[in-house]
Amino acid sequence: MTLDEFYRTFSSDSATGSANQLVTADKEPVTRKGRVWFRLTRGGENYSLLFSNRVDSTYDDGSISTANDAGGDWEILSLRVGLCENRGDEPELWHRLTFGGESARKVYASEAEPFFTDPVRLDAKAGDYLCYEIEVRGARYPYHDEIVLKILLGNGERWVPGRKIPVPLMIGCDRPVETKLGFLGDSITQGCGTVYDSYTHWAAKIAEALDPSCSVWDLGIGFARAKDAATDGGWLARAKRCGVVSVCLGVNDLCRDRGADEIIADLRVIIRALKAAGCRVILFTVPPFDFTDERKDRWYAVNAAVRSDLACEADALFDFAAVLGRPAPNEHLSVYGGHPNAEGCAAAAKAFLAWAKEKEILPL
Repeated sequence: MTLDEFYRTFSSDSATGSANQLVTADKEPVTRKGRVWFRLTRGGENYSLLFSNRVDSTYDDGSISTANDAGGDWEILSLRVGLCENRGDEPELWHRLTFGGESARKVYASEAEPFFTDPVRLDAKAGDYLCYEIEVRGARYPYHDEIVLKILLGNGERWVPGRKIPVPLMIGCDRPVETKLGFLGDSITQGCGTVYDSYTHWAAKIAEALDPSCSVWDLGIGFARAKDAATDGGWLARAKRCGVVSVCLGVNDLCRDRGADEIIADLRVIIRALKAAGCRVILFTVPPFDFTDERKDRWYAVNAAVRSDLACEADALFDFAAVLGRPAPNEHLSVYGGHPNAEGCAAAAKAFLAWAKEKEILPL
């Protein structure tokens, strides 16, 4: 199966924001085993998991990792999954995943394209948890430090909290899907600000409410910038595989004191790249992040452009800031926190769904 065939066959069946954010930096290769539980949105028969050896977005100030950085040479020693009713349960039946029929896979720094497992039959239903267990060995491989799920690492006979294992970029399911919706964004899209494993972030709430003919892929990454997506690397390449893409970026660019004109230019590049790939683009206004002084002024300038010139380039505009911000003249101040809590995410999802129904943007 080629990568194109993977994307034609499989679509996301978990609303978890999952990405490659950092690369481990061990002096020598280290063997680690880890587990994490992903809640399935719809369920289905056959699954395949997608991976990559590239960092998707710049972390923090960029001193540790930047968008499109490559991992090193490493190896997946074993990978298995099983279904559970509850997060944290031990699956009654484990399914060994393979790559081209092999249980282990060597991953090389030179690999630019994502890779995926052979399909496995699971017969899952909506709300099931996919327990994912992987054992890897390497000194430099990607992981997601800010994933809003509890990850456990095997420590002899015990499991202890940790982070440093590769996680799938997509829990792919081959169920029939008419509309593939991708949410391209930062930690606000990913769900930072909500309780771990709660699936109360706004993308998850939207996924639950949409018609089953629509899949949702949360492409939100902590610290992500419009500048990162505008490089047109692996992160944006994944978004291009969706039929409809929402773009909610700009907060981290403002946090790093990028100019309004720079951010506007990057958003324009992103919209045009997605449109050229055949995607319909829903542009979001930049949500409030309690900016002050010059950052506040730039926030207003970027959103003025989003609501005018950039909205003309997109297929639709959702005024995210108006849902999460305070009334004028304090629209830049958040009601539910810079990273919206569960209440704020519920309000955002409700507003988005009502808007999408009115505009007939998505199947509801």
